[in-house]
Amino acid sequence: MAVAGVLMMALSACSQEAGPTPTGGGEDPGPPALATKLRAITQDVCYRSPGDVDPSECQKYITQLNSVPGQTHHYATFEAPQHPDAVESARALRTAIDSYNNGRCIDEQSDVEACTQSLQDIAEALEDVEGDVEDMAEQSG
Repeated sequence: MAVAGVLMMALSACSQEAGPTPTGGGEDPGPPALATKLRAITQDVCYRSPGDVDPSECQKYITQLNSVPGQTHHYATFEAPQHPDAVESARALRTAIDSYNNGRCIDEQSDVEACTQSLQDIAEALEDVEGDVEDMAEQSG
């Protein structure tokens, strides 16, 4: 019984050691950081040549894009000035991403034609989003 008490005390002492307290960060980097992210994403072959790739090979690209519509919508509606065109571009991108995901395009047995169309729709919407985000980045910085 005494061993259990000593063990409990030792374990509870370890839980007090959280390590150093993080400093900085926590601030939203805003449209300029999103613009940088989009410039990197648009170098992907799935964006540049959506008709020339196997749609099932674009999972990483789609994963990288998943947060873009929400971030774009946020910056377009909650930052001054507001950008209604960016809201529409973000919606179109979300719809195209959802079409790719709902079509199970990461599966090699998926409808390649429909998935290729989804990739093309994503590329078109992403081009619009990228332009809108660049505009917001210029206005914010």
